[in-house]
Amino acid sequence: MDGAGRAGRKQPPDWATIRGEYEGRMFVPEMICRRHGITLSQLRYRREKEDWLSLRAHPPSRMHLVARMLRVLDGQIRELENATDMPIDRRAKMLADQVKTMDKLIELGATERNVEPPTRKDMTDLRAKLVKRLEQSAR
Repeated sequence: MDGAGRAGRKQPPDWATIRGEYEGRMFVPEMICRRHGITLSQLRYRREKEDWLSLRAHPPSRMHLVARMLRVLDGQIRELENATDMPIDRRAKMLADQVKTMDKLIELGATERNVEPPTRKDMTDLRAKLVKRLEQSAR
């Protein structure tokens, strides 16, 4: 067989590209199928089999994720304040872990546009307030 025999063969679809176009909402599914020579059934099968991001899905923004995590952190701190039967050293370790989480969340929030990063003084004041609240709840 020469070049004419190879030209008759169909190339397998590039599923990585198809997935990128689908999840990136670059084209409607019908256009993706036409562009890559596949059927809607093939696209649907691959989408379900590989758990692609749905066209109806709206991924949360970074700002919303940070806000949700801050609410979770707030709830954890409240639980820690109410845990009077827990040894103080264990509560202190948990508080330290939560402060690290808060630092990371604030850092992520500060990467948003028009948001100034927290100063060292702000962070020190916040930590002092958290420790004071924990000591008050221990009494």
